[in-house]
Amino acid sequence: MKSIKQKYLPFVILSLTIALMFSLAGCAGGGKETQQGKGTQESATFKIGTQGYTEVEILGEMVKALIEAQTPHKVDHVSNLGTSMASHEATVKGDLHMNTSFTGTLFLGLLDQTLTDEWRDPDKVYQYVKDKMLEKYNLYSFAPYGYNNTYAIAVPRKWAEENKVAKISDLKPLAGKMTLAVDHSWKTYPGQGYKEFTELYGFEFKKVPEMDFGLMYRSIAKGEVDAINAYSTDGQLVAQDLLVLEDDKGFNPPYSGILIARNDMLEKYPEVKQVLEKLEGMIDTEQMQQLNKRVAVDEELPAAVAKSFLKEKGLID
Repeated sequence: MKSIKQKYLPFVILSLTIALMFSLAGCAGGGKETQQGKGTQESATFKIGTQGYTEVEILGEMVKALIEAQTPHKVDHVSNLGTSMASHEATVKGDLHMNTSFTGTLFLGLLDQTLTDEWRDPDKVYQYVKDKMLEKYNLYSFAPYGYNNTYAIAVPRKWAEENKVAKISDLKPLAGKMTLAVDHSWKTYPGQGYKEFTELYGFEFKKVPEMDFGLMYRSIAKGEVDAINAYSTDGQLVAQDLLVLEDDKGFNPPYSGILIARNDMLEKYPEVKQVLEKLEGMIDTEQMQQLNKRVAVDEELPAAVAKSFLKEKGLID
């Protein structure tokens, strides 16, 4: 599994490798196809791009499965694009028709906004992103899936229960003796890293070693660290029975998972928009943790996990 921290990387120019990938891929094609109960419609093949880590691969497969089950259209899933900017640029150019993204990524990165108290409301951030993406790029932002994938502080559930810890503020009398493992980028993340976190909450940890996510989870499993700076939808949180503490002071920005699509495509194929709107609010944070676990920990295929989830929700047969 590639680290979800890729979604926080600075936006970069598309590489020649990605450009070559799209040049070799076919474009949306037309034809006539009849499906039982759907009548005869113009069929097409759409491309959805994902960045190459577990969560978005699952979401890409959900979009593919849902469109193919409920319309005559086909979907090619173009994965491993690496960065959100790669997916965005390809969608703007028309090499992709859709891509997976996050409200915080677009708000703070592409749209170059600053997180202030005014913008900690996830609904307000989404509406801003939706309006600006349509205005600047003619891209439509579907309503969030329902989960928030942002930085989080996690501790062993048993320890939390023993120490009556449920939210980050509860750590204040304990943090001075604790070791918090953190992601390399978060330690010095400009304006939104460890320094600002401790200023808001009014306490610091005894030790704050930097680790990659694989080592972070191994270290807390062995008791070598007391808490970790994780992502709120990591599958390992479920596998290791870790509790994500409530961010009761609202430090972390909203990173609601959303689907971005070319508006001209949706206008031409309104049935696609109608079908994809069914994913609105369908996945909460705990459910996303479980889905990620099935792929990252249990080693199921993203396509199989996506289809089983849609079947459970009654969206496909």
